[in-house]
Amino acid sequence: MKSSLLVFVMSSLFIMGCTTVTPPQANFSYGIATTGDFSFLPASKPNTYSWKSDAAVAHVSEEIDAKEYISVIQSLIDQELVNKGFVKVAPSQSPQMWMEFGIATESKMTDDDIFASTQISTGIQVAAEPGESGEKGSLYIAAFAPLGDFPRWRVLAQGPTERRIEDPDQRAEMAQIIGSMMKNVPAKP
Repeated sequence: MKSSLLVFVMSSLFIMGCTTVTPPQANFSYGIATTGDFSFLPASKPNTYSWKSDAAVAHVSEEIDAKEYISVIQSLIDQELVNKGFVKVAPSQSPQMWMEFGIATESKMTDDDIFASTQISTGIQVAAEPGESGEKGSLYIAAFAPLGDFPRWRVLAQGPTERRIEDPDQRAEMAQIIGSMMKNVPAKP
């Protein structure tokens, strides 16, 4: 009995030692820069948010369906906030936080233009690989206190865009990027 158990354990270790699993390669082609904090939010209760009336801005090339991108990105941001315990309310319900975001492609808005508008920069350069199409894309998200016109927290992500938001893999990658961008948003129970 002991020898059978010993043989079993040794064979298991041998098999485990011979098995390799290649983890998926991390995508380091995106730069993310964040500034500000959420000290304006109350600590004791679930927080509410709403979108500013001019919440989404798109400066993108003609090949991109701006309305579709805005819709997808806004729903991904909504989902990330819900995952963190935030409750979306109507603007008339006095939310504790106002949100807005913007998207841009390099052909329509340069890094200098983005910095002038947001006061935030990632500093990365993006070039399409040979045989690939696409250009640098930017996503900016900002959170505002109930009173005040200056964002209290903001984040900018920049990286290559392939103009395929309808592709489920691209949507999943966008959700992952938005999750990384919003990692500092406080979670509530």
